[in-house]
Parts: sequence; structure tokens; C-alpha cells
Amino acid sequence: MTEKLDCLVIGYNRGSIEGHLELARAGKEVSAGYQHVLANSARFLGKRGDYFDAINAALTAASGDPSELHFGKMPNLAVNILASFLERHDLTAGVINYFNGEQDKLLELLKDEPLTVAITTTFYIDNAPIKEIAEFVKKHSPSTKIIVGGPRMYHMFSDYPEKRWPFLLKGIGADIYVYDSQGELTLARTVKELKNSEPDLKKIPNIVTGNPLALTSRLPEANDMNGTSVNWSGALEHSDANVVSMRTARSCAFKCSFCRYPLIAGSLDLTDTDVVEQDLRDLHDRGIKYVLFIDDTFNIPQPRFKELCRMIIRNKFDFKWLSYFRCANADDEAFDLAAEAGCIGVFLGIESGDATILKNMNKGARIDRYRDGIRKLNERGIISYSTFICGFPGETDETIQNTINFIRETKPTYYSMEPYYHDPKVPIAERSEEFGLKGSGYSWKHNTMDWKDATKWSLHAYETITESTVLPLNNFDLWSVGYLLGEGFSKETITSTLEILAKITIAGIREPDMDYTDNENRLINLYKEAPELQTIMQSTSRTA
Repeated sequence: MTEKLDCLVIGYNRGSIEGHLELARAGKEVSAGYQHVLANSARFLGKRGDYFDAINAALTAASGDPSELHFGKMPNLAVNILASFLERHDLTAGVINYFNGEQDKLLELLKDEPLTVAITTTFYIDNAPIKEIAEFVKKHSPSTKIIVGGPRMYHMFSDYPEKRWPFLLKGIGADIYVYDSQGELTLARTVKELKNSEPDLKKIPNIVTGNPLALTSRLPEANDMNGTSVNWSGALEHSDANVVSMRTARSCAFKCSFCRYPLIAGSLDLTDTDVVEQDLRDLHDRGIKYVLFIDDTFNIPQPRFKELCRMIIRNKFDFKWLSYFRCANADDEAFDLAAEAGCIGVFLGIESGDATILKNMNKGARIDRYRDGIRKLNERGIISYSTFICGFPGETDETIQNTINFIRETKPTYYSMEPYYHDPKVPIAERSEEFGLKGSGYSWKHNTMDWKDATKWSLHAYETITESTVLPLNNFDLWSVGYLLGEGFSKETITSTLEILAKITIAGIREPDMDYTDNENRLINLYKEAPELQTIMQSTSRTA
């Protein structure tokens, strides 16, 4: 028997694309959600899944050995932040990064009946993955208290009245839910209280618990970023990972009218540069090859970004990195420093190629600055992934055509053009009367467009733009490109892979069940001929 853990933090549980598609299909006449699922998946060898499903199927067919690559196998940032925070508060913590691939390890840890299990919800759009983890824990360790927190819980509690919470949480089966946009301190307080012989959870703010469910009290957290950094030496002690994700800031300096993140997260909060430097030194010393900076605006403030780049250069850290990037807010020196410091890819939330729509979005950027920024990235060989919204309030056929023309002219490496998703809590909702905006989610209309028009235009863009390659916004995106590089793929093989899968995806939006044999064979043969195939298969075996 090992020491009983105070808290076991469990990360990503990979859901079923087929399940999401079935739910979306029921509403395809009233919502763009069905096309959204099709545009973020691919049907390969008779089964619809995400791009990793297709890549693994093709690798297995090419090599004869099973492949189990998935970005969820990377050290999970959310669980490692929580585990490090708990340990700083004198609590013992364990980590399960990837529920699907670590169930044997989880079973062993549950044998010792940890006091609590914490389930993060960063990537979930429904409760099914949370419920599956909770049922697994209850089956194998009935005495363990299950705590669920993270973005899904925060949005649920913020968006719906308390009387609806029992219905919304029905079936999850957790004992305690955290209601805070951060949640680290609430989790630590809750676990410490549960260690008492007679715990009184009513005195812990920001939790929903009891029968009937009720909120204790609200005391929003304001945790110092330095105190929420990851203890990478501990997190990677038994890991052979090549790629990690990392954050150096919380919130965003901008106030885009389609986004509520800054409203939830508060003012921009930055990790001190010397703390970042020590974290990066730990990663470098562990032999990490790729770092994914997930800060919403990594290059803002610009002076700090330049300081970070110079620090990486000065220390001769030889890892490569990818990040979110505001190319309209970067000068020539910032582009040069990024390239010299090892930047190989950036995520660009451009959203529109039309000046009127950018103004409606409160993007604070000009088309010419975007155009110039993508050109400078292309000149430096930095991969660019540009995301665009189709159908934002004020959108017309003309403004969408301007966006299509912008993509064709600037040629970002990858792009996505998704129908608008309307969250009634975002700032643009305050102008609903002005735009005639009605509805929510993927089911909406306004004075100049509705969701049906947006889906048609999105598909038209995908079928006509040949200068850039479509990349899913969900279940893969740019971070998965970084992951594949770390697992031995060459940039050339990744590019060819995504070009083939894009053809399958785009064709599948119009005809979901069509025959893709030619492109399936192209991908399989690509891997058979890839000089790095043996390295990739050794990698997938190592991380299985």
C-alpha cells in the first residue's frame, strides 16, 4: 500500500465524434451544429472520428502495428497546475493526464482510496466524459469524494439559475462542484476541509454541494500567477514526453465583442519573467523539444514578449515553440526575435478580412496590418493558422467574400472558417437590437444573415480556397501539429497529411457517407513511404 493521496487530479477523457454527430444530426434543420461537427472530423476507413483517429488508422495500415497517437497524451497542463498548487499547500496530489490511456494506472491509484478525485473540464462541450470518469471512480473507490470544476462548470453555474442546476448536473454523480473561473484555491480549501474528522463544507466558498444542491457563497479567486506555475521537475519525473503546453499569463489584454474570456478571467495577469525563465530551464534540462504557449496573446505586452524571446536566446534553449500571436500588433523586431528564439508556428485569431466586421468585433486591428503580419510570418518560415468567423452580426455576402479574398491573397499555412456561435453573454449581445440579433449557439439570425447562410458560405470557402489548407478548430488545431512534430513527424509529412484529410473533410460536409478510398490510400501510402515511419511507430509504442 502506498500513501493515501489527498487528491488525484484526472485530465482529458476523449469522447466519441459519432456521439456528437448523432446529437447534432437531430438539430441539423435548426442549427449549424451539425456542419460544425462534420467540419471538425473525417470519415476514414468507414468510421467517423477526429483527425487523430484517421492518422492512427492510416499508420496502423501502413506499418502493421497499432498506433495510438493523441494530443491528450501530452502532460496535461490543467491537471499539473492543480497538482502543483495543491502540493504548495501541503497536500499530496497525483495526476492522470489522459483518462483513456491510463486506466490501469488509475486503477492502481484507486486501490488506495484517495481522499478526493478532481476532474477538470477544460475541453468538454457536454457532461458525458465527466460522467464516465465519475462512474469509473465510484465503481473502484466508493469512499473517494469526487470534485468537478473548470470552465464547463463555471459557465453552467453562471449561465443558468440555481433552480436548474440539479437538472443540468443530473447523471454526473460528483459530490462537489467548483464555481469559480480559476478554482485552484477553492479545490485546496475543499480538500483540506475534507481531511478533518468532521468536515464542514458550508464554510468553503465557491462550491456547489449537498442534497439538494446549493451554492455555499461566492468569493471569486485572484490567484497570483507565480503561485500557479507548474513544478515541471515533479510533473515530468516519470515522463518521456517531448512536447508540453505552458502558460505565462491569464486573461487577455483585448476585449473582442464575440469573446467573454476577459470578462470571466479579469484583467491580464502575467507570470514574472524570472519564474518563466526557471520553468523553461527545467523543460530544457528535461530535453523537451517543443513548447506550446497557450497564453491568449503571448506577444502582448510587446516589450515583455521581446524580453522573453531575448531570454530564450540568451539561455540557448534549443526547444522550438508555438503560440497564440497578434500579428497586427507586432513590429519587425518582434517577428525577428520570435524566429531567432525558436518560434515555428503561431495561432492567429484574425476572424475577418473585412474592415466593417473587424470594427463590429472590436478587434482593434486593420486589414493592412494583418496582411503585412502574415507576409512576415511566411517570409520567416513560421507556420500560421488563421481562424475566421462566418456570419458575425453585420456580416453580408460582400463582407464574407472580402474575407475569402483576404485568405487567398495572404496564404496562411492553415485556416478555418466556422459559422458564428452566439453566446448571449458576450459583449456583442448588448447590441442585439441594433443588429436584429436573435437566437443562441449555432442557431441564430440577424438583419443581414442567418446560420443557414453562414454554413453555405463556410462550405463555399472550403471548396474554393486552394491557397491554404483547412485545419479543424476543435479536436486537432495547431497544438496537435506541435504534438506530431514532437512525436517524429516531419513538417512535410504533416502538411501532406492535413491536405489529404482536408479533402476528405470538405467532401464529407456535403456528402457525409461518401466513398473516400482514393484519399484513404493516399494517406496510407504517404506513411508507407515516409522516411520517419519507424521513428513515429517507436514513438506511438513508447506513449501507448
